[in-house]
Amino acid sequence: MANQSSDVLIIGGGVIGLSLAHQLALEKCSVTLLERGQIGQEASTAGAGILSPQAEMDQMSPLTDLCVASRDLYSNFVQEFISRSGIDIEFSKSGLLYVALSEEEQAELEKRYQWQIRTGLAVQRLTGQEARRIERDLSPEVRTALFFPEEAYVDNVKLLEAMTIACGLLKVRLVTGCQAISVKSQGQRVTGVDTNLGMWPTERAIIAAGSWSNMIDVPLPHKVPIKPARGQLIAVNCPALLLKHVTYSANGYVVPRRDGRVFLGSTVEWVGYDKNVTLEGLHRIISGALAVFPRMKSFAFSSCWAGLRPYCEDGAPVLGPTEIEGLFFATGHFRNGLLLAPITAKLMTDLIVIGKPPKVLESFSPARFKPN
Repeated sequence: MANQSSDVLIIGGGVIGLSLAHQLALEKCSVTLLERGQIGQEASTAGAGILSPQAEMDQMSPLTDLCVASRDLYSNFVQEFISRSGIDIEFSKSGLLYVALSEEEQAELEKRYQWQIRTGLAVQRLTGQEARRIERDLSPEVRTALFFPEEAYVDNVKLLEAMTIACGLLKVRLVTGCQAISVKSQGQRVTGVDTNLGMWPTERAIIAAGSWSNMIDVPLPHKVPIKPARGQLIAVNCPALLLKHVTYSANGYVVPRRDGRVFLGSTVEWVGYDKNVTLEGLHRIISGALAVFPRMKSFAFSSCWAGLRPYCEDGAPVLGPTEIEGLFFATGHFRNGLLLAPITAKLMTDLIVIGKPPKVLESFSPARFKPN
């Protein structure tokens, strides 16, 4: 039996693919989403759920603008999925603390403070003593800190569960165990996607396959340079609600969750598609966390895991149309896939429904990789 055609076919069932599917379905498009494994089981649920453009970005840029705009959409974004799914998604806009433990780190924080103040972002400079009033178990070695009141975090596992339910309610066809092999075209127009489960006819295909995006054969004269970056994380059990805020340092982060766990992260490793957890990685994460919160040395270990983030060679995501009519990319979000999901879904849906690329997408166009 032939696979059913759809208005839009999305390759990839992570947070980006699901966000796109949901938004397009709201615009009355028929949508099929193909996922090589299970829905939301790669980078989207492997992270700590941090939504932190101000802590992640080192300068003002089109990517910083995009991340801040997407963070500002997040409260309504989460509420939409709570309403549709009935799942209580943990979302907290409690702010983020970024600490410095050395003179060099203090100088780097001052640079971050200055460019963010100049661009009108909300940031507060704190002494070590003031930082310990916010988080009383911080190390006495903390010299200074920045507090970003607009930063947030979300329970990414619950969010993906809610998104899957919401897409189902909107009649999005979710196909798991379906490995996309190639995008087919006739002339300069997309005609379908060939998979291990046969051909899926469509006139519009979006590659949102994260670290696996580069493995799909496309009718372009060039590759979009995406590669995986392994990130390892640890969960420990906190004996009481001692930690109140996501806390960053130069060597990692600590994320408290309502269920009593605390997430410690993370590494960035160029090891291909290897998702093993290593002693070296765990040692690096634990050392970074204990330098900031020494009291955590008595916390009980809960679990550890690793995920693969999709990294593009120039550090920016790949968003927008290609020279093949009907072929789009929405990938390469690296550490900011969860954060950028609302704005990616909005801009890409506007592009597909209206047919004109929003100007903000120019900096992220796949065309930047065309050979000279």
